[in-house]
Amino acid sequence: MKFGALALALAFALAACGGGSGGGTGTMPTAGTSQLSVAMLDAPIQLNGITVTAVNLGIDKVEAVGNGSAATVLQSYSSPNVVNILNYTSASNALNFSGTIPAGKYQQLRLVLDTATTTISYTQNGTTYTDVPLTVPSATQGGFGNATSTDSGDGAGTAGVKVNVSLDALAGNTYGFVLDFNAGQSIVETGGGNFIMKPVIVATAIAQSGLLSGTVLDQAGSPVVGAEVEATQNGTVVNADITDANGMFTIDALPAGTYTLVVENSYTTQAGAQVTATGYDASVGVSLTLSTSATVTAGQSTTVPTIVD
Repeated sequence: MKFGALALALAFALAACGGGSGGGTGTMPTAGTSQLSVAMLDAPIQLNGITVTAVNLGIDKVEAVGNGSAATVLQSYSSPNVVNILNYTSASNALNFSGTIPAGKYQQLRLVLDTATTTISYTQNGTTYTDVPLTVPSATQGGFGNATSTDSGDGAGTAGVKVNVSLDALAGNTYGFVLDFNAGQSIVETGGGNFIMKPVIVATAIAQSGLLSGTVLDQAGSPVVGAEVEATQNGTVVNADITDANGMFTIDALPAGTYTLVVENSYTTQAGAQVTATGYDASVGVSLTLSTSATVTAGQSTTVPTIVD
């Protein structure tokens, strides 16, 4: 797998968007403040021999970090807001957060998670497992946070998911991000029914974002399952998705532009899982680079021709 630093912590400067985009409340910011909306989504995933039915995130709060001060809470909950991120599959059906932030420069968005309610549910060899603990490495004995002068930490039982951004929020403007959670790249079974999550989240300004979708089939017309389809520019992977049981993929959070698609039939996820696709033709080999390119238009879904793998 070829994710570079861009895909691990992809940063895009935001231009001002129209009010209310990305599921925002539409509330106009007051003097000295800006409105920020965050839309998070993901696609259904499969791990080796495992059908994942839920990746539950126990969300305590969503924060914007920067501006030379303590983190600004965008949205918070009195008890963990437990959501299955796999239920939010497109920009039109995204998990939305929004709030008012002081004008200024921000370098990071982060989700603070409750470790007790962050779980995975799956089926393996005909047996269903529900609410299995999903460990996030950012959790420490004392909880999430650096305990610095600007970050007092969030206490035991918390973990964090961070996304690097570059946001210069001007007073009176509205901004938005779309985040692709990429659970298929983020989760790995470490043995004995234990799972860890090393989040690989791609962020793009809502006003710039579009998506590519399509299907990967073999020469007999059967689906290729578990292949990674990468959208690349100049050899760098911008974002990717893994084909499902029908060979279908959707690559979200892509800035407008032209991409070369690469299909990887054997790869290592960012979380360290070794994956080999099933159903592809042996003559193709472990990697297929398409000779045609695909163009993403902001705000639109583009379907690419069927890929024969």
